[in-house]
Amino acid sequence: MDSKIIDHLEKIHESGKKDFRWENLRKLVKRYVIGECVLDAGCGTGHMTLSLCNEGYKVTAIDCSEKLTSFTKKILKQNNQKAYIYTMNLLEVKSLGENRHDTIICLDVLEHIDDDQLALSNLVYTLKNDANLIISVPAFSFLYGQRDREIGHYRRYNKADFVKLIENSGLEITEIRHWNFLGFIPVFISEKILHKKINEGFRYSNKSTLSLQLLNRWFSVIENNIHFPIGLSLIAVCKKK
Repeated sequence: MDSKIIDHLEKIHESGKKDFRWENLRKLVKRYVIGECVLDAGCGTGHMTLSLCNEGYKVTAIDCSEKLTSFTKKILKQNNQKAYIYTMNLLEVKSLGENRHDTIICLDVLEHIDDDQLALSNLVYTLKNDANLIISVPAFSFLYGQRDREIGHYRRYNKADFVKLIENSGLEITEIRHWNFLGFIPVFISEKILHKKINEGFRYSNKSTLSLQLLNRWFSVIENNIHFPIGLSLIAVCKKK
């Protein structure tokens, strides 16, 4: 990879370590990991893959971007960890084999895929019986706005539509919840009243400010333990029927 691209990805990776949203989402999701063979479907810059490897899981990581899979390999090597890493999208994931994984994690990926039903069904193909598939997607279709378009979202999901998508893929839901209640109101005001993209730059600050510490505490203690009726994300834990 070009050195500038590597530098850019390293900045994203480093900021992601301190991002209160991603840090606490990873903590929440790992509560539901079972077995030892885990598929990280949409590994990005490798945060979840590395965390799972550090905890002793046998991890397969995929992403549609060769730049991201190459970077994930680099991060794992730096940390003396190994995983099976492939450049592929979810429409190609059947090539990993049938009934292979004890847990599949798919965070903030389905909204980037036009045929999300086919993508999810392909993931189910690689999932063992009674295994867990953990999915997160952006919630509430009426919130779809400028930021969604800019980062390649085809949609946001209403709960009923998300449930239908999951059940049509041969899964049964063991738990479903909204998450990131705290972010709902500022995004609503920004997108629907002010009609402008919300500024999220503070999430990636290298400074450990009191506000960031409080936000991290909120997500760790409140968001991850209380089921709110609304939130910016939907998270589902599912089992193969």
